Amino acid sequence: MVQERRKVSPGRVTQRDIARHASASQAAVSRVLMKKGYVADDVKKRIEEAILTLGYRPDPAARSLISGRSNIIAIVMANVLNPFFPLALDALTGALRKRGRDILLFNAAAGQKIDELIPEVLRYRVAGIIVTTADLTSRAAEICNEAGVPVVMFHRYAELGNAPIVACDNARGGSDAANLLLDAGCRKLAYLGGNSGSSPNRDRRAGWLEALAARGLAPVATMNGSFTYDWGAEGVARLMHQGSDFDALFCGDDAIACGAIDALRYKFGLRVPEDVSLVGFDDVPQAAWEAYRLSTIRQPVPEMVEATMQLLETEDLAPTKILVPSQVIRRSTVRS
Repeated sequence: MVQERRKVSPGRVTQRDIARHASASQAAVSRVLMKKGYVADDVKKRIEEAILTLGYRPDPAARSLISGRSNIIAIVMANVLNPFFPLALDALTGALRKRGRDILLFNAAAGQKIDELIPEVLRYRVAGIIVTTADLTSRAAEICNEAGVPVVMFHRYAELGNAPIVACDNARGGSDAANLLLDAGCRKLAYLGGNSGSSPNRDRRAGWLEALAARGLAPVATMNGSFTYDWGAEGVARLMHQGSDFDALFCGDDAIACGAIDALRYKFGLRVPEDVSLVGFDDVPQAAWEAYRLSTIRQPVPEMVEATMQLLETEDLAPTKILVPSQVIRRSTVRS
């Protein structure tokens, strides 16, 4: 006998409601939802129609209690005010949504170590973790491994973290920035970098210095500060006040570069690129603004995100480093 169908509130739909609506067993409903086990085609069709009709939405918490693991991927970030990170976050969340993943975002406070966040992240029984800061220690990676939760370092890395790494080839990007400036006739190059301990800063500076040395040149000056607009302006002021004679700047990222451009133009009355040529790094949306038209090194964010997704879907995550080539974007801040 066909069971009577009843109206239910979409916010309270249960698997039992679906079973009644579809005239099926609750076990069959469970197999369809979990995509495991055999269900006859006609029964499966009725269940799928019932899910759509009733507007059923699975409860992530209940599902994690049953399976021991949620569908959540945690993203651990820091310095979300830097224009690169919203760009990366948008790409990461878009890719995870396409794969049917739920997303949990953790923003580490200034100076907070990832080790302090990992136990809290694991409380949510996450299916994986993407870390975009560089201070994941071996112990934190080991804790995740013991919990069976894959971790991928994105954009930044720490050699001691013992976790897979996906990053832009920052050293190659730094080398490309140097050659772009040298090929434009610049010979007195200075570097304004970000946080001295960060892997992008170290690698970009190293690649830049190596390219200079290969062309028989040494830098006029190198300074590290922070990946901020304010530091870009301050760095230019320091170079000017100490009497550095420079005709080109390589900046650790686009935020630094924008601050440097404004300081050169509006505080010291210099022309960009006629007096000072300048290259940034990242290619954030602001780099293309008419006020800057910044020549920069583009991080291959889509390719980096795709490599991260593939790693998260790999059951056995061996320590590996995937470096994706960057791209030179020439606009108006390098003289021709």
